[in-house]
Order: sequence, then C-alpha cells, then structure tokens
Amino acid sequence: MAGSNAQPPGSADQLGGASAPKRQEAAEYIASLLEGLRLVAHRAQLPFLGYLIGVALEEAKDEKSERD
Repeated sequence: MAGSNAQPPGSADQLGGASAPKRQEAAEYIASLLEGLRLVAHRAQLPFLGYLIGVALEEAKDEKSERD
C-alpha cells in the first residue's frame, strides 16, 4: 500500500524534545501517509472521505512545493 513505508521526518525528535520537523519535511511525510489513506478510502467505497483526504493531500503537496 502506498505510504506504508513512510518514515517521520529526520529532524523530528522521537522523544518530543526541542527539535521539530521542518514544514517541508512534515508536509512530505503527511502527503506520503495521505496517499495510502486515500487509496484505502477508495477501495472501501468511501467517496466523501476519499475526497476530503484528497483535499488534504493537495494542501500538503502545495506546502511542500512552495518551499522547494
């Protein structure tokens, strides 16, 4: 499934410490997760949920591309 191998951004501190993921890294990670979720929604015949996930996916991709 798409997105199943997604890894948290490298700058994310696993223990919740001082460093936070950068916006671009976070957007890329979120987009990778959303791709898999959209596929699941589509296969489960949940069109409205798939649509909402698609909107969120486009927003994450836009955020990622704005920072490139």
